[in-house]
Amino acid sequence: MQQIQRVRQLLCAGGGRRNWNWRNLHKQRDTSARKASLSPVRLTLLAVGSGAIAYDGIANDFTYCGASVRFVRSLKTAALIAVDYMKLKDTDEDYDTKLKAIHQKSAERLLETCLLNGGLYIKVGQGFAAINHILPDEYTKTLSRLQDKCLPTSQKDVQKVFLSEFGQLPENIYEEFDYKPVAAASLAQVFKAKLPGGEQVAVKVQYNDLQKRFISDLGTIIFLQDIVEFVFKNYNFGWILNDLKKNLVQELNFEQEGRNAERCASDMKKLKYVYVPKVHWSHTKTRVLTLEWMDGCKVTDMKTIESWKLNLKDVDVKLFNAFAEQIFYTGFVHADPHPGNIFVRRSVKNGSAEIILLDHGLYEELQENVRGPLCEFWEATVLRDEAKMQASAKKIGIGDYMRFAEVLFQQPIRARGGGVRSKLSEEDIRHMKEVARKNFELIMGTLKEMPRSMLFVVRNLNTVRGIGRQHSDVVDRPRVMARYAQKCLYRQNGNKSTLQYVRWLGRRVYFEYCLFLTAFRLQLVDWYFNLLYLVGRAPASARTVMREMLAPPMDDVHGS
Repeated sequence: MQQIQRVRQLLCAGGGRRNWNWRNLHKQRDTSARKASLSPVRLTLLAVGSGAIAYDGIANDFTYCGASVRFVRSLKTAALIAVDYMKLKDTDEDYDTKLKAIHQKSAERLLETCLLNGGLYIKVGQGFAAINHILPDEYTKTLSRLQDKCLPTSQKDVQKVFLSEFGQLPENIYEEFDYKPVAAASLAQVFKAKLPGGEQVAVKVQYNDLQKRFISDLGTIIFLQDIVEFVFKNYNFGWILNDLKKNLVQELNFEQEGRNAERCASDMKKLKYVYVPKVHWSHTKTRVLTLEWMDGCKVTDMKTIESWKLNLKDVDVKLFNAFAEQIFYTGFVHADPHPGNIFVRRSVKNGSAEIILLDHGLYEELQENVRGPLCEFWEATVLRDEAKMQASAKKIGIGDYMRFAEVLFQQPIRARGGGVRSKLSEEDIRHMKEVARKNFELIMGTLKEMPRSMLFVVRNLNTVRGIGRQHSDVVDRPRVMARYAQKCLYRQNGNKSTLQYVRWLGRRVYFEYCLFLTAFRLQLVDWYFNLLYLVGRAPASARTVMREMLAPPMDDVHGS
């Protein structure tokens, strides 16, 4: 009986295994069937994707694929930066130190992303490096390296641009064409060539894919800044980028740049020491610009300037006067005057310095109803005439005139503290140094109050100030430009009668007297602090306190 039951158990067990095997077999078949049914869909998607990529490669040189890669890379960078800032709390120990570290880390990430993405990203990065009155030092110092890190493209890409614009290769248009670039910028690279007549020229060639990728890259940048502005409520720089869009579009048109160069040359005729390269229109198209070749060195190349035995004071006065002429009189303002766009050369006539202005793609029009009050405001600020400062700023539409002055001059102009004390403590000295060195608090509302054209003027002034700072501030830039602004007040009046000239001359004499009186008073205060130290009524640091208070608020130079 037991043997029969055992047999039944084995049969049931075997049947169970067979049933289990059959069920598994059916499941496997169902899975295989489902996989088989999905295979055509996957193959279709794969074929469509491969075809789209292939078409993009053949028709557009992978423009849209590249845009997707740049978008993902930019989004990743923005996300990492946002997470770092969100992790930092105001209550953290060493908050300031940690914040500076995050600034630096984020700036390095932005630098790497701009270099990898290239083109417009580098241009925008250079623009942000120039607004050192807004961004922390870690950003402006790091992003300023973009001026020297633009990578050239291949010979094949250069030839594609020429075939598209001229229908010929460069060697068929020029007598000589050196494919090794002498300079590479964010939007183009410059080559040395010779015209059929033998004249040496500089040929500026736009990057081959820049026009195609411009819209997608600009859209990506604006989209990312909108996200950042949504997450960080205190971030409100996006409106600046939106204002820059139209100017960036114009900068892609090299024919427009040629017209800008000719207008600048015409405006600067009265300044015999300022030169603008001549445009060769027969060899110029939308993406190719051929200019007169001019030898020189960057305005910040101190070694070469010294080797040529040029006077730095002479260089800076001429540089400041050139841009004062644009800002206060002509109104056609070079909006991108970074050191790579300003060259210096030694005059063959008298051995003095000559200024060469390059890269005229980005200009801003400053209307007459802004230039006149701006001249008055600049003059009044140097003279510390607050009533006139307020009245002039009101004409431009500025409410906080003192803040506006700090933006223009990049100095803590707003008065602090009481009168002169008979004894100075260490705490007093520390406070005075902090006032002198601390970068002024910028209210974005002041920038928004300005006419939009003034944004580029501020950028121009910041860059020129940085160049002067690299030259060790051998010239008092605000005063040099104030003298020019004061002169332009007379020039702007078309009907110059003898009486008007006499009035202007009297105003000029009074202006110079006020400058002398201000300098003399500061010297007296300096002597007073030194006397306090000598009689034991002030610490040793009092001897240099005036020098440090008069120094620019930032110790480092920020270029774009």
